[in-house]
Amino acid sequence: EGLKLLFTRKYLLGILAISTLYEIVGTILDLQLKFLAADVYTTPESLTSFLGMFGLATNATTFILALVGTSFFIRTFGLTFCLVTYPICTAIIVLTSWSMPVLSVLFVCMIFVKALSYALNNPCKEIMYIPTSKDVKFKAKSVIDMFGGRSAKATGSGIKAFVTSTAAPIMYGSLLSLGIIGIWIAAALYVGRKNKKLTESGQIIT
Repeated sequence: EGLKLLFTRKYLLGILAISTLYEIVGTILDLQLKFLAADVYTTPESLTSFLGMFGLATNATTFILALVGTSFFIRTFGLTFCLVTYPICTAIIVLTSWSMPVLSVLFVCMIFVKALSYALNNPCKEIMYIPTSKDVKFKAKSVIDMFGGRSAKATGSGIKAFVTSTAAPIMYGSLLSLGIIGIWIAAALYVGRKNKKLTESGQIIT
């Protein structure tokens, strides 16, 4: 029933795209970070220490953004702006990592991407379900969160395996990421505008 709801409602397909495409791009960027880190930190201990520092910095940045930024941005600029801002920022980061494939640059970029995902994109995803019925919330949402999320990570891993086998993994990974982000932005625009119409009219997706 969840799959039936998902594939017969354009709004829900848009939510699926927003909820999964960033996972694919994030997986590719994560590959690029580890690819560069492995060249700098040549022992397992030093690489583990670097990744631990990365996780700590990401969590701290996420906490600060969630504390002072999430509510402010959503209330001030609206859902559509926030939904579109995240993929645009991600595209800028992809281009930055492509033009400057340096570990320190990608380290900062990845912290920003992950922090925005947790502090801005995830709350916006939950808001998108407000103008939907109980069936959508309990059936289609579970399909999107579980099936969609796992499939996106699997797709990202497949792309990782492909670009790793090429002569220029960062270049090919960046090109694929930009193509995915283009679809992501289109979905964010559609869902944001549709959500506004549904909220203003009091309609719900059933």
